[in-house]
Amino acid sequence: MLIKLAILLTHPVQYFAPVFRELAQQPNLQLKVFFGCNHGVIPSEDPNFGVVFQWDCQPTAGFEHEFLSHNSLEDLKGLRGIRLATKAFNTISSYQPDAILIFAYSPTFITASTLLLYLAGYKLMLRAETTDEALSRSYIKDKIRQLFLSFYYRQFTHFFPIGTNSINHYLRMGVDKSRMTLAHYAIDIEFFQKQVDFWLPQRGALRANAGIGKQDHVLIYCGKMFPPKNPLIISDALENLSPLEKEKTWFIAVGDGELREEFERRIKVQLDERAIFVGFKNQLKLGQYYAMADTLILPSQSGETWGLVVNEALQFGLRVIVSDKVGCAKDLITDVKHGWIFSCSNFFELAKIISQEIMQTKLKNRELESLPNPSKLATNVYVQLIA
Repeated sequence: MLIKLAILLTHPVQYFAPVFRELAQQPNLQLKVFFGCNHGVIPSEDPNFGVVFQWDCQPTAGFEHEFLSHNSLEDLKGLRGIRLATKAFNTISSYQPDAILIFAYSPTFITASTLLLYLAGYKLMLRAETTDEALSRSYIKDKIRQLFLSFYYRQFTHFFPIGTNSINHYLRMGVDKSRMTLAHYAIDIEFFQKQVDFWLPQRGALRANAGIGKQDHVLIYCGKMFPPKNPLIISDALENLSPLEKEKTWFIAVGDGELREEFERRIKVQLDERAIFVGFKNQLKLGQYYAMADTLILPSQSGETWGLVVNEALQFGLRVIVSDKVGCAKDLITDVKHGWIFSCSNFFELAKIISQEIMQTKLKNRELESLPNPSKLATNVYVQLIA
């Protein structure tokens, strides 16, 4: 029996593509992905990076898909989002799916599309970046959100939480655990393994060309440079290192955003020429910087529902330092073998951890661990609930 599955989401996301490709190869399953817009496939501006970019990893290759519009992400909100939801409903209905997997519960385009599809009697499943810990809310706002989501979730037959925080969120919203199947947020292991295989053998040469000594410790920050990511706390932590520790510390920053200028200035006050800021880099160019590094720092203070750079860094054999506001912390940072968790506002704690890592650099040799293919894991948990 052939099962027809429709997937609805706002725009192509590079991390979802391997899951969709795996689903498209499943026997007895016909898949079609419906995107609200083509952000990221064509040159698009990211307001937080502050740059125009286009993904270089083919986020729509290998599966049947359709763009419902060629609008911007902003056009998926408000009244324009509602109008596009009507088109989404009609287009998906014409496809006549047996089930619909929806990625996210916002913006308006997704919310309205979900309501229309539910009223038409379709079997709906939800995979969203749900958490109660990424943002701080007032008591009143939290209660309003809880009432809305408790009602909204009644439209779905099954849920795919992305991690521990996500499970706890659904439980708090009244979703029974029997209606959940864990589908960890993951990267394209095969895509990044090619970079691991190419760049890691060049680690020594890359570091030597940059002037990095064999016993020096290289910290890396990879992401948007704006307030929710809390990057400036790193400079506060470095200020509390001893002069000897600073002499052995390098810092690589990959990314851009509104705090770029201040972030770079403050880090260079502490590390001088040992601070390397390379700007925004696309997926195919990330590997060389991970290969040069020893430890990733992700100090987010809000909005970090998961933190996929942690997955990327772990695949390159790095240890990671994450704040307690990073969604993946409870799932991926299970012991000091993988890294540490610190309070997002405590730069003294962060400095202490960095000091420990600098000391251990002299004693350890990094070893890569084989990680399960997240595409296959996600495929298994999605497929078993469709029929």
